[in-house]
Amino acid sequence: VAHRERGWEQLTNRVVVPAGQRINLTLQDGTSVWLNSGAEIEYPALFAGDTRQVRLKGTALFDVSHDAGHPFVVETYACRVEVLGTRFNVNADEQHGIFSTALLRGKVRITSEQNETVALIAGQYADLQNGHFVKQSIERPDDYLWPDGIIALNSSSFTHLAAKIERAYNVKMELQCKEVPVIKYRGKIRIVEGLEHALKILLAGTDRTFEIDYETNRVYIR
Repeated sequence: VAHRERGWEQLTNRVVVPAGQRINLTLQDGTSVWLNSGAEIEYPALFAGDTRQVRLKGTALFDVSHDAGHPFVVETYACRVEVLGTRFNVNADEQHGIFSTALLRGKVRITSEQNETVALIAGQYADLQNGHFVKQSIERPDDYLWPDGIIALNSSSFTHLAAKIERAYNVKMELQCKEVPVIKYRGKIRIVEGLEHALKILLAGTDRTFEIDYETNRVYIR
């Protein structure tokens, strides 16, 4: 049995989420992980040793199975997130130089490559800005409903919300109007209802129209 466990311990699983999709998986210890579009995770087939360690690229939400004797660690390109039993969201977008962690339940400790450490309690998030952590209170908890296939229109920023739609549907949005639309509708978009429906809700109350080019996966806002 010991030999078999060592064999499993050496096996590494790698999951890459296709653009425009989301994946939910359960790790060997019972931890649930929701991976957003374009995310990538590497994890051992069998957790062994003192820690349960995974490596993440992109955005994921973790609901960690409690095991005080074996802390759960998420390694990213920028920082290391260590937890016991908790629910938290990590965005490690190396391409755009973005790292943030939002804590929805429990406690986490984050350590940067420069060994700067910050502790979070529920309801807080930390961004890495110019190599240093900036800790703030979560003002828009609906931002973390994406595992349920929901985009929350809780901001008037077209750029902020358009990025969410681009990720959810694997499209690129282009403005062909002089002024950036100001989003007036507050509510939720269910991704499963389709891109056209999402765009109608996004632009409700504005005088903007849209055109979808399905061959190039581009959306033109006019």
